[in-house]
Amino acid sequence: MFEFYKNWMEFFFVVLMALGMIVALASPSAAISYFIIFFVGMFAGRLIYERKNKMQLPYLLIIAGFVIGYLIGVYYGNKRLMIMLFVIGAILSYSLYNKKILKDIRF
Repeated sequence: MFEFYKNWMEFFFVVLMALGMIVALASPSAAISYFIIFFVGMFAGRLIYERKNKMQLPYLLIIAGFVIGYLIGVYYGNKRLMIMLFVIGAILSYSLYNKKILKDIRF
């Protein structure tokens, strides 16, 4: 029997892995694939910044699930370059939030 409160990380890992494959298959060119993975890295950097003093491992694994699914499904482009763009996007976003250049607006 599936118990969501115990297995939520694995559930979202698989869901985002499938979503990553779908997004990758829908991208028609290498340039768009590079653009998408860079912005996914930006979102990942924001999430990592937001969770920097809290539990991180489940969120890192969920992010990894999307990236793995995306790399499995991508047809156009260099996969090593995509990994580099993802990491650059995550580091850039984390740094911009950490230096307070980017701010989160919440009510």
